[in-house]
Amino acid sequence: MTRQWDYYKVLGISPSATQQEIRNAYKRESLKSHPDRVPVDSPDRPARTRKFQEISDAYYTLSDASRRREYDATRMAGGVEEEAEEIPRGGAGGFPWSAFGFDTDDSEHRASEQFGSVFEEMLREEGLASEDTDANGQTQSHPTSRFWSVVANAPGALAGAVAGNRLGAVRDAKGKSVYDVFLQLPRSDRARLLSELAAKDRPLKGTIVLFDVDKTLTPARANVTPEMLSLLSQLRHKCAIGFVGGSNLPKQQEQLGTPSTNVTSLFDFCFAENGLIAFRLGKPLVSNSFIQWLGEDKYQKLVNFCLLHIAKLELPKKRGTFVEFRNGMINVSPIGRNASTEERKEFEAYDTIHNIRRDLVNALKKEFPDYGLSYSIGGEISFDVFPTGWDKTYCLQHVEAEKDITGIEYKTIHFFGDKTFPGGNDYEIYSDPRTIGHSVEDPDDTMRQLRELFQL
Repeated sequence: MTRQWDYYKVLGISPSATQQEIRNAYKRESLKSHPDRVPVDSPDRPARTRKFQEISDAYYTLSDASRRREYDATRMAGGVEEEAEEIPRGGAGGFPWSAFGFDTDDSEHRASEQFGSVFEEMLREEGLASEDTDANGQTQSHPTSRFWSVVANAPGALAGAVAGNRLGAVRDAKGKSVYDVFLQLPRSDRARLLSELAAKDRPLKGTIVLFDVDKTLTPARANVTPEMLSLLSQLRHKCAIGFVGGSNLPKQQEQLGTPSTNVTSLFDFCFAENGLIAFRLGKPLVSNSFIQWLGEDKYQKLVNFCLLHIAKLELPKKRGTFVEFRNGMINVSPIGRNASTEERKEFEAYDTIHNIRRDLVNALKKEFPDYGLSYSIGGEISFDVFPTGWDKTYCLQHVEAEKDITGIEYKTIHFFGDKTFPGGNDYEIYSDPRTIGHSVEDPDDTMRQLRELFQL
């Protein structure tokens, strides 16, 4: 007897599940694994495609009464596997597509059509689609203005204007179903819309996990490992995730993303420069500027003082870029940010003994007591200077605003960071009463704690 997969386990439901429970499970699992949530050349896409097909096969079999009876008879006879490692092309376990009137080439098309049906239903439930009946009595779902607002980042925009000005691939939405429009959207817009819908069905809906970057998700100024990305993807299936770092977005893209994968697609929230540059599901949020807040005259006095102080220092080595301007702060490095990895480690060890960064911070506090600035030592070679209140807790205002955007209130906010001591650049958010702080030693420690805490 040909053995096949346990489709009830595939959908995460009981064998006694009702048809509505089966449909709800398909909505949840298909959104979770949909291939369009990652780039075409993402290493995760083949596995997602296989999983999506497996879920589609399970729903196709169990959603029809006669197919389900036939499957249940085979299952009761012991002809199912607990799991499947690979999905045979064009087959649905022991029920090949040809058994249902479809040849091999039809399987992907059938899976897409099947998803389109429940996708339109999900959009209607969220007010992103409306159902109309044409002159021939045919019912069809069409995009609403809210759909275009979510997709095009233009609240209140008319569908026609958005299609013409923002979405060149969708020239005219008139007469097209909402799923047809979805298929013609740019990949980034499809990914954002799918993520929006998937976020509503996660088991830990009111929970978000935020991470520092350097020495928490990645080695200092190095790239994230595939193992960490895989674990973060598993965690994102359970709850919202985000990173909050002092660096600018290009540096975070370099460390966490790839040339073909935008970092903003890997997290629900991306907070660069402590959240002064912020993205929610790939969509930019309102930003702020340090230099506008401080003023050019005060800014130049601050920078000149730093450079003069550094010029008088005798260090084992000096390189370049001693003061780096960012949108929400300046980053000051006595050795220079162009230092190599080995030079960074050498300076960190030297600074531990001679307190180079600490002494410069104290000198700045004494020289500019009325500037309203805070100072935060982070990483191996530098410290940040920013307006008081613009530390990493700044990002929490965006998290709290989610209640008004989607109705999701994040009552549980976890934060993982390595510089959680007083004066470290993770201390304020780590010790904030709104968060549950977790101090880590390195990325391996982060993964260990995540597995224990969230049973990954």
